Amino acid sequence: MELRHLTYFAKVAELGSVSRAATALNITQPALSRQIKDLERSIGYILFDRGPRGVTLTAAGAGLFRHCETVFAQVDRIPEVLRTAAQNRQMLHVGVPQGLPYDWFLALLQAVDAQVPTIALTLHEATTDEQWQMLQSKLVDVALLHREAPEAGGSMLLMKQTIGVAVVADSPLAGLAEVGFAELDGLSVMAHAVGEIAAEEIRLRAAAAAAGVSMQWVFRRFSEHSGLIAVTAKVDAVLLTQSSAARHLPDWVWIPVRAERDPSFDLAIRTWATWNEPGTPHVQALLSVMSAQARPLG
Repeated sequence: MELRHLTYFAKVAELGSVSRAATALNITQPALSRQIKDLERSIGYILFDRGPRGVTLTAAGAGLFRHCETVFAQVDRIPEVLRTAAQNRQMLHVGVPQGLPYDWFLALLQAVDAQVPTIALTLHEATTDEQWQMLQSKLVDVALLHREAPEAGGSMLLMKQTIGVAVVADSPLAGLAEVGFAELDGLSVMAHAVGEIAAEEIRLRAAAAAAGVSMQWVFRRFSEHSGLIAVTAKVDAVLLTQSSAARHLPDWVWIPVRAERDPSFDLAIRTWATWNEPGTPHVQALLSVMSAQARPLG
């Protein structure tokens, strides 16, 4: 089996047709069919069910198609790996979610350069769920997750960020030192949940219900257009961390959410470093630097 076999297979799987894949790959259909059959013979599994309307993946084919993403990603990294190795440095891949404070990560990078110069970090921005899959597939060495992994070799609480609300400057809330759910009663509030953690929406709704207030929730995935989304949706406030507010809503006023006695009001965002055991010496060195930079109490 050669890499070209996997490339051909992935294109057929993607398009669901040998003829369309042959056109995309600029080879003849008979030649592509032979390559696919050669691959099936070499691995001992039928990868496609052939039909008059095209091909569909078998269970084995679906498994291989999922694995191809990992294989191709590792191949794409070869130039970077060689460049780093030539400098006598070990490349570590770190998954990064949205919402991490820029100053914290910049300090971490500087500490790594100073304390472990044999390490070169490369970052991959992804959601918590995406990072968990990347960690399982060994596409990242350390994942920074916004939830504690249900099962993992190692996990360390890195930081706890206070949640607050961002409002426009002329909002009645703008002059407050802090807000609670009582001040948000009856308002339209935008929060980040889509594409990140499905449980976040459930947690926020439960906290509002526990406080006995009613809010109109608008759940969106935060991006460079968050300000426009908030204005278009005509929300009264946006629930997020101070670092996210500075990034996405720089002209808005950020106010911390008031702490309550009831544990259900703990809306802080926690971030865990998670890795596969046993960690390599370089991974352990990175984790040691991360531990020194941790802000687990907010």
